Amino acid sequence: ARRHVEWLRGIPGTPGGGASGPPKAYLLGLAEMYVADERFGANYGGQAGAEFVRDALTAFAEREL
Repeated sequence: ARRHVEWLRGIPGTPGGGASGPPKAYLLGLAEMYVADERFGANYGGQAGAEFVRDALTAFAEREL
C-alpha cells in the first residue's frame, strides 16, 4: 500500500500528486473503484486481487492518513 501511495505521489496534476500525497478520501475512493470496476480488477489478478488491494489501501489510509 505504501508503494502504491508513493506511485500516486509521482503523478503530477492528480489529487495524489506531489509531496503531500493523496488525501484519505481520494485513496479510499480509488480502493473502492479497483473492486467496483472489473477493468481495474483485471490488473490485480481478478476480483480477489482487487479486494486485497482495496483492503490494504484502506488499512493504510486508516493508519497513516
